[in-house]
Amino acid sequence: MQDRKDMILDAAFGVFARYGYRRTVMEDVASAAGLSRTALYQHWRNKDDLFRALAQRYFDTGVQDMAAALSQPGQPIEQALMAAFAAKDGKFMQAVLATPHGAELLEAGYAVTADIAAAGEARFADVLADWLARLPVPAGAGGAATVAGSIMATLKGLKSSARTLAEYQAGQAALARLMARALRPD
Repeated sequence: MQDRKDMILDAAFGVFARYGYRRTVMEDVASAAGLSRTALYQHWRNKDDLFRALAQRYFDTGVQDMAAALSQPGQPIEQALMAAFAAKDGKFMQAVLATPHGAELLEAGYAVTADIAAAGEARFADVLADWLARLPVPAGAGGAATVAGSIMATLKGLKSSARTLAEYQAGQAALARLMARALRPD
């Protein structure tokens, strides 16, 4: 059953990327998944419900992948942060920034999935804070949770302002480099 839902969500992700949130209809998703509309409605009530399931999967996967990226022993701080940022985004930002509907998808994400996004962002911040707590965070930085919150807020700003994937990744690299220098033990 979960494999079927994942297959449908993969198809839905492609349809949303291709048509945007507003123009996507359940018929498009059913067709892309090789299902009838009736079969699709057995899993999700409507487009919002389906979009929310995509958001939940994004956050669940991203949190697991970010934790795994940060748990690799012996990584320099900058490398660990870049791996965490890449794991956090998965294929999401690549798809969003590659489509002309990227801004619309982000906007829909904030509107339709605000509760899921807030909880997911908090989970990302918790993973970062747990990792940062094992580092010598400099005095005056506000502690691991504060630094993690600042990193997450910066990533959110980069996500909403980047026009291309390369621009977004350059911003992530600059943030990782800056944080690595700030967190380097004296």
